[in-house]
Amino acid sequence: MTNEAPATPSAQPLLFGRYQVSEQVGETRMATVYAATDTRLQRRVLLHLLRKDLVGQDRPRARFVAEVAQMARRSHQALLEVFDSGEVANRPFVVTEHCAGRPLHGLGLLTVEQALLYLRQVTGAITMCQAQRSPELPVGLYHPPISSSNVLLIDEGRVKLVESWLLPAAEVLGDIAQYRAPELSEGQAATTATAVYALGLLLFELITGERPVVGADARATALAHLTVRIPPLRQVRPGLYLPTAEALLARATARDPAQRFPDARAFSEALDSLWRDLGAATQRLGPAPGRPSAAAARRAATLVDPAPPLLPTPAPPPVVAPKSVGTPRAAARRTGPLGVHANTLRRSTLTRNLVGWLVMVGLMLIVAFGSYLAVNALADRFGGLPRLGNVPGLPQLPTSGDGGPLGWLGRLFGGHEQIYIVNIAAGLNLRREPSATDAANVLAVVPNGALVHKLAGPRVEGNIPWLRVSAEVNGVALEGWMSLNYLLPKE
Repeated sequence: MTNEAPATPSAQPLLFGRYQVSEQVGETRMATVYAATDTRLQRRVLLHLLRKDLVGQDRPRARFVAEVAQMARRSHQALLEVFDSGEVANRPFVVTEHCAGRPLHGLGLLTVEQALLYLRQVTGAITMCQAQRSPELPVGLYHPPISSSNVLLIDEGRVKLVESWLLPAAEVLGDIAQYRAPELSEGQAATTATAVYALGLLLFELITGERPVVGADARATALAHLTVRIPPLRQVRPGLYLPTAEALLARATARDPAQRFPDARAFSEALDSLWRDLGAATQRLGPAPGRPSAAAARRAATLVDPAPPLLPTPAPPPVVAPKSVGTPRAAARRTGPLGVHANTLRRSTLTRNLVGWLVMVGLMLIVAFGSYLAVNALADRFGGLPRLGNVPGLPQLPTSGDGGPLGWLGRLFGGHEQIYIVNIAAGLNLRREPSATDAANVLAVVPNGALVHKLAGPRVEGNIPWLRVSAEVNGVALEGWMSLNYLLPKE
């Protein structure tokens, strides 16, 4: 057993006879982070060790120890759970649960529903920390700085707020400065509304894909918050009209802390209200174009004078029969019994017959295609039943390479095939139904980098956007549902 740890472990040292250090994964503001294994409980952990260059500095050391003590007092699914702490080679450390994922920064433009799904989890963690305020902790327990670089997407629809070890050390201060509240740059103390400002900017970034406050360096960025105006959403995304969301953002990012939501709890309640508003059904604001409303019809009826006219209505002029050419028998052959020309009558009859035949064939195709989809849907639903496209001897509809007749129809009517790339190191589950809670629902694991073909979607279930796709796993063609969070469009 050894309690010594080099700055960069190379021989997988064993700390306290328990933690087997494997590799360095990065650095935070104050710690070097290593991946390790708890040999006693046989689980992966993260070891956060005070950086070697800070060992001889009393203030950073005391701050690190205080933060570790506060981390041990909090518990939330969006924060790292603390397992152990101690000191080795005069360097304090903390052991937390293992965590791996992608930062939300650089993830791309999100839907409003996705942005709210992630932000509500982060806001819940901040609310929990602020709930434990005291005279010694006026803003509550310590939590990592709020930034899209510090929010990791670790699973289908789940995020964690961490001190990111994935960001280069030279960029950490500039990254945090982009969320720094104006009162801090003025020398005022932080309040619970200070975190609300950062949460508002994070929501703006997730919806628009842009950070509204930037500068040449960390100091210039921090000072820019004193004068910058946060633009409304519709200015950055013209196709997005959400007055409720814009009002929420305007209040959360107000320059004066007194005009913001007072704390993360109040901001969280506003987010919940916005989430419910997004789920409300929209109502038609007026009658359909070209069709008068019932009220308009009643108004028009009142303008009609029901009284009889004062003057008699003149009789219509007599109908003058056209002059016939040739004998009456020849004229009869040309015009027919109702005076309609025989050629015109024949063309009209043929047209009606052709249209009727096309309608009948179209209905038969629709019924056959609907039956095909219904049978395959039942096969997917109950599992174990053969799909029509996979039964030997039965005809199959032509495909365009996307695994089904829908792709064929898309190509027929001018659509294009959509291909996605699996973008998660451990591979992505292909599920029978769009649900992340049932392990028996998994059909196969599609490896990272594999190509999948979109069949339908997106469809939101359990706050997760899903796509129905076709994929090939070990030479077998499969169809199922995948989380859109881990799929990248193939350019």
